Amino acid sequence: MRVLHLADLHLGWQPEFLHDKKEERARERDNLLTRAANFALDAKNEICAVIIAGDLFETHRPPKALVESVLGQLQRLDRAGIFLLTVPGNHDEITYHDSVYRSEGHRWPGVLADNPLPQEIARLELAGRTTAFYGLAYTGGVTRTSPPLADFPKGEAHRHIGILHGSLNWDAGDRSLPIASDAVSRSGYDCLALGHIHGHSVRHLGKTVACYAGATEAKGFNDPGCGVFTILNLNDGVRVETADAACRPCLTYDLELSEFDTLQEVAEAVKSWADPEAIVRVALKGQANFQADADALQEDYAHLFYHLQVESAGIYLDDSIIAGLSAEPTIRGYFVKKMKARLEAAKNEEEKEVLRRALFRGVAALQGGVKP
Repeated sequence: MRVLHLADLHLGWQPEFLHDKKEERARERDNLLTRAANFALDAKNEICAVIIAGDLFETHRPPKALVESVLGQLQRLDRAGIFLLTVPGNHDEITYHDSVYRSEGHRWPGVLADNPLPQEIARLELAGRTTAFYGLAYTGGVTRTSPPLADFPKGEAHRHIGILHGSLNWDAGDRSLPIASDAVSRSGYDCLALGHIHGHSVRHLGKTVACYAGATEAKGFNDPGCGVFTILNLNDGVRVETADAACRPCLTYDLELSEFDTLQEVAEAVKSWADPEAIVRVALKGQANFQADADALQEDYAHLFYHLQVESAGIYLDDSIIAGLSAEPTIRGYFVKKMKARLEAAKNEEEKEVLRRALFRGVAALQGGVKP
């Protein structure tokens, strides 16, 4: 039994930071469910069930055209005989009277969880074995969240799988549905398929394998996506597998300016990461003895990336700042004063350049820097 475990697709999210590529990227992200359906329908992947553990949509009231597209993909799975189960999340919460799950629940393919308290929500008979599925749809004012969820009902079946959109041992408020991990370890469930936390992770709680599928596609640099589909293989125990989901890379590179001696070296480092398919942020940090213009770097090399964003938290140490540092009654001030004296006594440009680099690196090592 191989189950495709999806969560946190956040379909309908708008990447405002991409400016002129915003609409293109939004369409690309919204195509994720189509790619997931294609993966599940490919016979070589041997998927017999698809479970969606919350936040299929970015909001509880997504655009009508997007809803129709999603229903079409879910119908493909349902018509192919693939077991399908959807649990609402906190972004696409069922609480609201105009929630998509209330307005479209009557024609939702497969099983849609709408119960506010934990219970068995579906069963799957496959090859003479029964799998029971348990979960809830968080509903404000009804679902009990304090203390953290510890109620894990369990009927008679060969396998037991829980599906929840919530937070293991992390109480971030009602809508994050806190879950007590010690109760999970006592539940007797084979697997707990989770959504809400966007990083892919697997934990063993007693005999229960708790798995966050993670957000497959990136939202932005602070939410870069895990880039994989998660498969729960229950043929012999529980084994969690991943498959590449062919997502656009969203990457951040930290560039420590103190390791470079010229702006050209910084530019070469940026160019070395060139990838026309990637969304990239370069963060300039530390101190430099040259001006590093983030805007100019971004403009000069944006054509080498799908999107390039250069940010600077670096400090430029010019002669006036160095002079100020030398007056400090600190070890750093003493170091700068001695290095300045050596620079003034240097006999040639080659020696001066070595001393300038030593001064610059020393200030960086001594937690140096006063912003100009």
